[in-house]
Amino acid sequence: MAYIVNTAQYLPAKEISNSELTQFPPKYRQLIEEKAGIKTRRHVTDECTSDIGALAVKQLLKKTGMDPSGIDALICATSSPDRIQPATATRIQEICGLKNAFCFDLNSVCSGGIYGLKIASALIKDGIKNVIVVAAEVYSRLLNPKDIATYPYFGDGAAAVLVSGHGLYELKDVLLFSDGSGCDVIQIPAGGSMLPAPAVKKERDYYFSMDGQSVYRFACEKGSALIETLAERNVVAADRIITHQANRNIIKEIARRTNLPEETFFINVEKYANTAGASVLIALNEYLESEKANEEDHVFLAAFGGGLSWAGCYLKKENHRE
Repeated sequence: MAYIVNTAQYLPAKEISNSELTQFPPKYRQLIEEKAGIKTRRHVTDECTSDIGALAVKQLLKKTGMDPSGIDALICATSSPDRIQPATATRIQEICGLKNAFCFDLNSVCSGGIYGLKIASALIKDGIKNVIVVAAEVYSRLLNPKDIATYPYFGDGAAAVLVSGHGLYELKDVLLFSDGSGCDVIQIPAGGSMLPAPAVKKERDYYFSMDGQSVYRFACEKGSALIETLAERNVVAADRIITHQANRNIIKEIARRTNLPEETFFINVEKYANTAGASVLIALNEYLESEKANEEDHVFLAAFGGGLSWAGCYLKKENHRE
């Protein structure tokens, strides 16, 4: 069996409020909180994705008291890598001194954190002892600062999770899904082999883009379905549900569709905006550090993002710890 031992996070120090987005007219700035529940977001200054990922990993090692040499594998979930190659995980490995770990990246956009937990769980069951999943995103470098449809709604951040054969929460059930027919709904068109730099004619092709209405419908449908499926498969009602922190209105709609009280859902999107693949793990860390975590035994995670991809996880508290 695979367990979450502990979690940690790192958020850049630079906080940007809606009122500071002066490139947009006041009437649009006022709508950001109303449309998505976002008040502030964090942006890096001179850090890259591996920098903030490494800071989250270092914090995790400190919290757990683990020696870096005891980590066997490092999985970096990111859709904003340092470079196309090599894997961002390799630089995190070097910074953190994980000399005995093998490491690699995965990109499932906003579902990446849960995808990483699934792979970590499989590695533990295959005999690997200690796996770190770090989800790190620097979307401020991928967004067009003049685009009101995307720029205000994303932020930067990282979170790390230690997975082992014993711990606080069992990874009881992890579900992964994707639908490639929606691969163009969320994308950065340029920079890869499909549209390499010499072929780019429009500067906007270097920036993140998405079909907002399609994403909203997809997130509400798949988010609610994930929660219902986890409950049915495991014959359990969640004490706490942590979804991808993209938009408060999406979370409210998922609550309505599942007939669950909004209070069941952990929400921190107002502080950090959408941190893509890192958002669920940042929210999980903040939940586990809260007093509520001491009272609740069954936690569901649900994420949805580019690919299109979606993923769910049931965490069961381990009540008989050694």
